[in-house]
Amino acid sequence: MEESTPENKICLVVDLDRCWGCRACEVACKQELGFGAGPRPMLVVEVGPRRIDDALHKDFVPVMCQHCRRPACMVACPADAIGRALDGTVQIDTDLCDQCGVCEAACPYGAITHTEQHGPVKCSLCFSRRESGWLPSCAQHCEGRAFTVAVEKEISAVTRNKKYTWSTGRIIYVSDKWASLGKALPADPV
Repeated sequence: MEESTPENKICLVVDLDRCWGCRACEVACKQELGFGAGPRPMLVVEVGPRRIDDALHKDFVPVMCQHCRRPACMVACPADAIGRALDGTVQIDTDLCDQCGVCEAACPYGAITHTEQHGPVKCSLCFSRRESGWLPSCAQHCEGRAFTVAVEKEISAVTRNKKYTWSTGRIIYVSDKWASLGKALPADPV
């Protein structure tokens, strides 16, 4: 069995300065999962317009499961259907899921949706695509190249040219203008 190490723990770095709101990531995610109308594991949220240094900015934030360091959904799941994969991501075993919806209510980011047809739906960072050597669908199809997939040991190299960073888990947001993000990555992105 493969051991979980910084060499195989995956992160998705989202450069907010490169996202212009085209929503190609939303479409790619839905197509990858075979979803029509309804569930959206990836959602691009509009922010603004807002004033930064005497200029107006309208920004876009791709929002998905954060693959948290301390996942509230995993703690709340009475069926133990939610767990952490060796790559550090939070995954749902739909065979164990009893469709109770507790995980949806527990997620502080609204990143889990229950549907009759698909059961619990959330971003898996395209776990099966990555196992086949592909990028997550959102990263592959992003025209602005706002997404960078990196293993944990590469994070400082990927984020070093950005002033501000924010993360609660495996998704790391970076920007040069979003001072509200903060400045330091947590010591243990788990």
